[in-house]
Amino acid sequence: MRSLLACLLIAGCSGNARDTGETGTQFITIGADALPTLRSMTSAQIIESDGVIAVAAIDARDLEALSSRMHQEHHRCGGYALHDSVIEAHDFLRPAIMAAPIEYPIDRGEVVKAVLPKLSEATILTTIGELQAMKNRYYRSASGAAASLWLQERWRSFIPAHRKDITVELFDHGYPQKSVIMTIPGKGRASEVVVIGGHLDSIAPGGTSSRAPGADDDASGIATLSEVARVLLASDFQPERTIKFMGYAAEEVGLRGSLSIAKDFKKRNIDVVGVLQLDMTNYQGSAADIWIITDFTSHVQNTFLTKLIETYVGATWGFDKCGYACSDHASWHRNGFAASMPFESRSREMNRSIHTDKDTLERSNNNAAHAIKFARLGASYAIELAKGEL
Repeated sequence: MRSLLACLLIAGCSGNARDTGETGTQFITIGADALPTLRSMTSAQIIESDGVIAVAAIDARDLEALSSRMHQEHHRCGGYALHDSVIEAHDFLRPAIMAAPIEYPIDRGEVVKAVLPKLSEATILTTIGELQAMKNRYYRSASGAAASLWLQERWRSFIPAHRKDITVELFDHGYPQKSVIMTIPGKGRASEVVVIGGHLDSIAPGGTSSRAPGADDDASGIATLSEVARVLLASDFQPERTIKFMGYAAEEVGLRGSLSIAKDFKKRNIDVVGVLQLDMTNYQGSAADIWIITDFTSHVQNTFLTKLIETYVGATWGFDKCGYACSDHASWHRNGFAASMPFESRSREMNRSIHTDKDTLERSNNNAAHAIKFARLGASYAIELAKGEL
């Protein structure tokens, strides 16, 4: 694994600079291997580099161009983190301080085996189709804001009438799109929290005016975790630990939604015992089914995932690296929480249509046969980590 100092090489594809909400000089962290690209931009100034990660200043008007070149030259989406100040940027050079690992017993086999047959590939497919039909889900667009309300209502529709304890709330970040958080309170160990998330936003050239269906990136992840939530609630699952399902805003512009939530949870001393990120679940670009990302994740929890796959999912799996902080799991990892991200393919064989108007269900042969494997893993993870009974 690369140094933890690299944990904030955040994936983010900016739209037009006028859409980002930033003006003037901005401070970023970026991989040192991308410094030749950065140095070629006239407004960029390198402040510090340790050979792995660099702190730099850049004019906000150049963020879009930097994102495009990082995608084209380094095969990364953005590949930088945007910070509120140079002090914050320097803070991100320090290694994350991780919480002590917990135990991961697998002992809820009867519950898992009762739930898994209820997961529906057809329902996942329908949800992806509904999300890709939106013009875009860009974090500053009207349709991006509407997507948050749509997801909030969809998740509310899952709640049985007798479950008055379950809430679905919007987390306001200050831009039009909100993150969506469903909370299923635990009974017995309610102060311990399990997070299962994916990002709601989508992006393509053009920002607010773009056509960005984002079927794979990441309607597939949202549809997958939504199906897990639907089936758990339909089964009247009563977790011991609290479960929070999250649809993050603004992942594509620097993991901003998940970063602000993770920082808020850390500030409030919320005991998050595990985080599962579902970002892109429906394009099978590699021979094995599920690829567990090993950088900027928890080795101990990743081992737990492999055991869940072998015990319940019946899929093939392998380990891979992004090489940079490629999704929202990095936000939680940076703030000291155990996080994992199972991915749909090897990084080098990923869906090359993402961040374009070609990211549609056609790339997945108009089915959700791959995503259902991740739903089985997500449900197994929720039940075996949150514990509880039906």
